[in-house]
Amino acid sequence: MPPSRLIALMSDFGLRDPFVGIMKGVILGINPSALVVDLCHEIEPGDTRGAAFALRTALPYFPESTIFVVVVDPGVGTKRRAIAVELDGRIVVAPDNGVLSWVLKGHPSQPAVELTNSKFFLSPVSATFHGRDIFAPVAAHLSNGVPLAEFGPAVDDLTTFPIPDVSVGAESLQGEVVYIDRFGNLVTNIGRQELEGWRRDLLAEEVNVRVASAEIGGIHESYGAAPLGHVVAVFGSAELLEIAVNQGNAADSLGVTVGSNVSVYRLAIRR
Repeated sequence: MPPSRLIALMSDFGLRDPFVGIMKGVILGINPSALVVDLCHEIEPGDTRGAAFALRTALPYFPESTIFVVVVDPGVGTKRRAIAVELDGRIVVAPDNGVLSWVLKGHPSQPAVELTNSKFFLSPVSATFHGRDIFAPVAAHLSNGVPLAEFGPAVDDLTTFPIPDVSVGAESLQGEVVYIDRFGNLVTNIGRQELEGWRRDLLAEEVNVRVASAEIGGIHESYGAAPLGHVVAVFGSAELLEIAVNQGNAADSLGVTVGSNVSVYRLAIRR
């Protein structure tokens, strides 16, 4: 038997209830040598878009053999499919509800199966806890070396939602807030590469950042570059532009939500 693969769990279950622990118990009951890590269990309930972004930021930093189990599943018990998808040697086990949208962007044709082989499920299968009865046992069997094709038929029409693109103009970049972390930092879809590709000749202090109607100023190296309580724009650990408040909450301070417009433009064109 090949060495057991790492299993990383993500959910919106929180840690108050026993759901996460039950999933681990199921995995270890099938593969006692499994190495299981908690990626995140504080996704907002039913927030498939937030889960998709969190998976995008985490996946590259795990070993290529990792099995991700993503249980953010507001459609549990309905006709939505359960799937497993191979991504550059990693496998994601999840409901087919868009939680793979970010990681599939630019890589839409990946080996994927619908999970239909009940041999690998617990029995009976609850209509309200597929994390326990389908996703956790499938991940455990995958970690034991069962081939992906054994779990069900191949599919090539995975559910995804549109990932917002950055609009590049002669005088500005236009993007939007795509995620708000627990600190209230506003994570945008504008990456460092987009900025450098747009105007490589400009210094960070020669641009201005606007989110909704708030003018932020230039782009700085760290959250602490601004005085306490002041707003600052930085490139975060995901190399995406963030708007933050030094030791504060930018989402609350600015009244900004996911989907709010963000622009970066030259100071020379400021009105």
